[in-house]
Amino acid sequence: MKQRKKQGSVFRQLVTSYISFAVLLVAGLYVCLFGVLLSLGGGTIESLAPYDMIDENGQVKDLGSLERNGMWIEKLDEDYHILEVYGQKQDKPQSYTQDEIYEYLVTDNMVDTDTPAARYRGFINTIKLDGEKYYYFVKAERNILSLSYNYNAAGSGAGQRIVAVFFVVFTLFFFGNCYLMSRYLSRKIKKPLSEITVGMEQVINHGVDQVRLDFRAQKEFEEIRDSFNIMTERLENEKREKRVLEERKNRMLLELSHDIKTPVSTIKSYANVLEEGLIREEDLRGYYQTIDKKAVRVDELVNEMFLMLKLDNPEYEFEIKKTDICELLRTICAGYYEDLEAKGIEMHIEIPETPIWAGIDQKETKRVIENLLGNIIKYNQTGQGAWVSVKENNETVEIQIQDDGEAIAQEIHTIMFDPFVRGDQARSSKGGTGLGLAIARKIVEKLGGEITYQYKEGKNSFLIKLFKKERA
Repeated sequence: MKQRKKQGSVFRQLVTSYISFAVLLVAGLYVCLFGVLLSLGGGTIESLAPYDMIDENGQVKDLGSLERNGMWIEKLDEDYHILEVYGQKQDKPQSYTQDEIYEYLVTDNMVDTDTPAARYRGFINTIKLDGEKYYYFVKAERNILSLSYNYNAAGSGAGQRIVAVFFVVFTLFFFGNCYLMSRYLSRKIKKPLSEITVGMEQVINHGVDQVRLDFRAQKEFEEIRDSFNIMTERLENEKREKRVLEERKNRMLLELSHDIKTPVSTIKSYANVLEEGLIREEDLRGYYQTIDKKAVRVDELVNEMFLMLKLDNPEYEFEIKKTDICELLRTICAGYYEDLEAKGIEMHIEIPETPIWAGIDQKETKRVIENLLGNIIKYNQTGQGAWVSVKENNETVEIQIQDDGEAIAQEIHTIMFDPFVRGDQARSSKGGTGLGLAIARKIVEKLGGEITYQYKEGKNSFLIKLFKKERA
């Protein structure tokens, strides 16, 4: 593959662009001025000079530029009488005295005069034609043309030195200006770019921990600074969350191995005793029942662990269907009614008759509700009631499941939805698998909702919020 040519730095390009811009600006200024002069002169700059408008044969060189600039030429005889007019005459005199001609020719503004020379300026050119002397008198308003005197500095040694000094001073000024602009760009642009580069190198070499940019600059650089800080903060959070998840995963595997080890050991011991024939025949049924019970526990642990891993997989998708939440809850509650009654717990249901529709996975949502009702049967040792209610809001459906048993210990409120946390803190087979609430939270969050717990008014209260419509 062809290697791409390495580009220069932004700073160098900016300085080069500034110098190029300055050169083009000066050149463009001269071109514009030259173009204006050409426009005024009708295509030739020389035609604007009053003394050069008449050639040696008495012919007007460019009558068009003369008229465009509001000028005209009067041809006079030796007595200053007008013989002919070229252009549009603006004043009335048809002849002049020598003093009047002088008044037109002076360069200073006229003072205390009521003659036309107060408004118009004249330029005279003497031409001999066929032995006769004629005066060509160019006239224009004083505010159109000004008379200036030019000194050809290049025509003398001193003048050449002046031109050389001017060129050197101009060159020093130009490059000095470029240098100052370079310093300005260095302070305003190169410095924040360097800060950003250093920050990125720190991320590459040492990771994102505590890497923050802190500098003042133009709006665009401050936006890059803020975006960089937001990016590193998010990366830090993701790294922290990943570390927490890794710790939870390791703890979950440790807890799983511990929970599986106990029933497996029991099964192995009982199997060895049965193999040796050391059990009386009337006790065999009890041993088989214990083995079956321990096998069921191992099966529960494995199945729920498999479910946890499946829910953690981003490729696992729910089967979302529009479901009547009220009808789903009535069906679930009916299945648990007898079990709660047998435990001495009365079920109170507050479910509206009118349907409340939401986009959910029926199977997984049912698993969440069954888990919470099953926990009431397992852990409510002192209470006598269970409550299931549904409430509809603008965008959400709130499902509340309560019981009046003992409050869950305060110290596990923050971790109760983590895997292998049990309400009774028991490390024996009498408790649940410790995965129920963790699975419930995974399912609810994957549905785009949330599940929370609080103890209020003497009741353990779990609140599930589900959105009516599936969120992207």
